[in-house]
Amino acid sequence: MTARPAPGRLAGPMQTAQPAPSRYAGRSDPLLDSAFWTAFAWAGVVAAFAGTALLAAGGRLEEFVMAAAFAAPLLIVVLVPHNLPPLLSAILVACGLVSGAGWALDWYDAHWWFDIVTHFINPFALVAASMIMFWKAGIVRLPPLGGRFVLWASAYGLALGVLWELIEVTYLVLTVPDTILDIVMDVAGAALGGWFAGWIIVRRGWPPAPPPDWMPDWLRRAGTP
Repeated sequence: MTARPAPGRLAGPMQTAQPAPSRYAGRSDPLLDSAFWTAFAWAGVVAAFAGTALLAAGGRLEEFVMAAAFAAPLLIVVLVPHNLPPLLSAILVACGLVSGAGWALDWYDAHWWFDIVTHFINPFALVAASMIMFWKAGIVRLPPLGGRFVLWASAYGLALGVLWELIEVTYLVLTVPDTILDIVMDVAGAALGGWFAGWIIVRRGWPPAPPPDWMPDWLRRAGTP
């Protein structure tokens, strides 16, 4: 009889690709950790809340609500410790700022391509951040620049895209071609975000974390080589 592995451990030898130690161990990475990215992120948050305040002062309630919905999460990016590199924090803030401005300034109706762009850049940023957190939590332990790592990211982006379309249908009239294009761009952005997350993990030299005890076996198998 084969003994069942203890919670939090996988049977068999460790197969997870171990990134090489970072050349910047113990010091700031000039690309990922530049103070410019931190200043950029804070400037973006200030701009988002200033624009939201102007909408409120102008009595544009509907635009104010949408802009505030995009601005509020940006505070989490700059205030809550998350161990994401400042470069990725700046990208998250930039995507939120662009999306909020699109609602406030009616860019979605004024420019046919704007919705397509946002359906690419937002999943790119969100999935990149999520995949790094999944890696550091031990949920994903696949080789960071491997195909299955990117496939995980793509599947996650697909789930987010479908969820967003279900939300959109509650207040917009959607067409099948537009919905399909949106989801395709969601998955494409998520795939690139997965690759970007893997690149950051390798550049940082972050080792894989042990899987959490609550993680079911099927999810452990899916997230491990």
